[in-house]
Amino acid sequence: MGVRSGGLSLGLAVISILALKSAAAAEALTYGVDVGVAESDNVTLVPTDKVSQTIALADVDFDINKQSRLLDVDAKGNFTYLDYLQGAYNSQVIGRFDGAAHVALIPERLTWVLTDDFGQAALDAFTPVTPTNLENVNYVSTGPDLALRLGGTSFINASARFARAQYETSPFNSDRLIGNLAWGRQLSAQSSVSLNGETERVLFDNTVVNSDFEHTSGFGRYEVQGARTGLAVDLGATTIDQSGSSTTGGLARVQLTRKLSTAAQLTLSVGHDLTDASTSFSNLQSGAIGVVGTAPATLTSDSYTTNYASVGWQYERNRTTLAVSGRWEKDTYGDQQALDYNLRGGEFRATRLLTRAFTAEIFGRYYKSDYPHSIVAPANGSADFDDEVIAGILTWRHGHGLEVKLKLEHAARLSTGINGYRENRAVLTVGYRPKTLPTSDPTDQTSYPTNRSYPTNK
Repeated sequence: MGVRSGGLSLGLAVISILALKSAAAAEALTYGVDVGVAESDNVTLVPTDKVSQTIALADVDFDINKQSRLLDVDAKGNFTYLDYLQGAYNSQVIGRFDGAAHVALIPERLTWVLTDDFGQAALDAFTPVTPTNLENVNYVSTGPDLALRLGGTSFINASARFARAQYETSPFNSDRLIGNLAWGRQLSAQSSVSLNGETERVLFDNTVVNSDFEHTSGFGRYEVQGARTGLAVDLGATTIDQSGSSTTGGLARVQLTRKLSTAAQLTLSVGHDLTDASTSFSNLQSGAIGVVGTAPATLTSDSYTTNYASVGWQYERNRTTLAVSGRWEKDTYGDQQALDYNLRGGEFRATRLLTRAFTAEIFGRYYKSDYPHSIVAPANGSADFDDEVIAGILTWRHGHGLEVKLKLEHAARLSTGINGYRENRAVLTVGYRPKTLPTSDPTDQTSYPTNRSYPTNK
């Protein structure tokens, strides 16, 4: 299930081993396994000549968060094996892994960091996401972090990374050398201000279709973490030098979290930045549903300007969880206007514990995608389409970890071309989950999320 070989990437495997070992020692491991069957009335996602299919499936998921003086691990993964019993597609394994491990070589001074992000991306941006329109992508990075104190309030932080972006099919594999230097001052126990410089050198394996580039940024950062409010603001400029030309733009990032009450929390993210597809893949974030889903197709390795805004609200009590999120994004590719992209939409999720044994959940999402300057022949898809999903889940739990789950889902694409579709899918699974993940269903990979996930700076 690796990007090119039959196994996981080295970075993903190392993080998984570190995470599992640390979680076992601290009993900080949440996991689950399921087997089941799904029935689709349109597995090929076409408007006519629909193909029904029975799908056997097995999945495993884990969620680890371990913090200690010498080791800090945060890793989440979910992987599903799908077997199309009537042969519509070959069997496959899909899923997502995001993990980070920090090992303290000198506590509070020198730390070695390993991060890995693995998942799937679409191959064709203009057609529905089916098993033949997917590729595995992996982004792994490693290197040291250095933290120095200068007197009582000043500090210097520095980091260096070697990163590798690897694609199963697309010719965008690259090595990356990344450095960061920050000088700052602690204003209080909860707030700080700093001046930051970042540089990144990107070297592609295939220089026939790609051009190596350098990405440099300078910005000021203000951070505050209060009892109810967290705020991080970056303001500065960023430059990318590629193919003998330079692109310079402003850099602005704002991330806000606000605890509205003991049960409700609000999050807000706004930004303007220069980025590229591999960096965006490593920074994919989920909305209210809690599933990152399939990444957008990589149409070029060149950089682009992204403007985005997202907002999320979550309410959680003993028996009820509600979540709503919204997203707007505009990506501009300079002289490659055919690649410009717009996205807007949102997600919702509501979960209710009906009894000690039964839980009901309903969730949905709607995203409108538009490539405003792209001309696509109707036979090859559409540059303007809406993706929507509505689903309900009923879960029965018994004993220490037995879980039976029934899911009914309706998915649709509304398109100006011929690639619109509607699909209904029913999924029944039996699993063992001694400690369940939060109320959403992040382990479910039996349908292919077609919304374009969005980049958010970690």
